[in-house]
Amino acid sequence: MLLCEDREVFRTGLRVVLEAEPDMAVVAETAHLPEALEAAEGEGAVVVVVRQGLVAGDALPLLRTLCRQNTAVLVLAEPETDSEHELVEILRAGVRGYLPRRSGAQRLVDGVRALARDEAALDSAATSHLVRHLTTGSQPRSAPELRPLDRLTDRQREVAELVAQGLSNEEIAGRLFLSLATVKSHLTTSMRRLSVRSRTELAILVTRGNSPAA
Repeated sequence: MLLCEDREVFRTGLRVVLEAEPDMAVVAETAHLPEALEAAEGEGAVVVVVRQGLVAGDALPLLRTLCRQNTAVLVLAEPETDSEHELVEILRAGVRGYLPRRSGAQRLVDGVRALARDEAALDSAATSHLVRHLTTGSQPRSAPELRPLDRLTDRQREVAELVAQGLSNEEIAGRLFLSLATVKSHLTTSMRRLSVRSRTELAILVTRGNSPAA
């Protein structure tokens, strides 16, 4: 997993708690979300644990991009960030884990394990806030519907667009300065996210997605 926490003492505590578990390892640590976004893709982190103050406001677009990768995000909330609107925005970005920053060690470990199993890890108080927000008609406007290619990271989209241009995996690797294995990994993930079974289907989808009428 990856830790994104700008306070070194707390980040160290998180690492000690998580790495005490035999099935967990911290592969990278960052103090800011842009660094976490890059590290998550490079290190292949399954779960990213991040302080809520680092993902709110102007950082929400980066959070959405992080959630579109093969990464589950666990946001640790502080008492002063108890905002229903902010919580809804974070969940709409794709976050499946939301726990108080003061959660006990076992609750944190259980939350990370749940996310690694593609399950949700939401604090009961957060769930109550969310239900109240959605049932009082105060939810924010629906976000524009994502186009298929919006499900891909920038790098995955680059690879897919080169496939649509007819380049082979070897040529794509040379063009983007990537290893052949990395190109294949991006292709496999992109095809799964777009629900296509061949390079031809992927190329057609990319071409349609880039057309003016799309």
